[in-house]
Amino acid sequence: MKNNLGVWIDGTKAVIVNLANDSVKEVLANIDSKTNHISDKEVGNFLGAGHHNGNEKTYEERKKHQTQSFLNTVMTEIKNADGIYVFGPSEMKTHLRTHIESDKKLATVLKAVDSADKMTENQIVAAVKKQFA
Repeated sequence: MKNNLGVWIDGTKAVIVNLANDSVKEVLANIDSKTNHISDKEVGNFLGAGHHNGNEKTYEERKKHQTQSFLNTVMTEIKNADGIYVFGPSEMKTHLRTHIESDKKLATVLKAVDSADKMTENQIVAAVKKQFA
């Protein structure tokens, strides 16, 4: 049987469905959320005229590195796939598609990238089975 995988992904996690062995694996993103940060008025150096030299750039860099780490972890999980279906509600699926397309072997096995709402695990499995039916 072919090693067909489905990846439902958003900014918080990836759910990887392996049809070859009927397994479901969840990979957490661990990406900082902007809502977890103190307001701009309480962070950084005051420069006058309402301007702050805050930690915005540091936050964005950290978020970028955390996103890259998350996508690299997902790529490690799907590296032996014979077919890949990527779907999800956020732009993270587009970032994953870019990573997959930069890998010569995986680029040839990417079947589709679709938008999808939040789903339960059973709905995710059903969507992957339908894609590879």
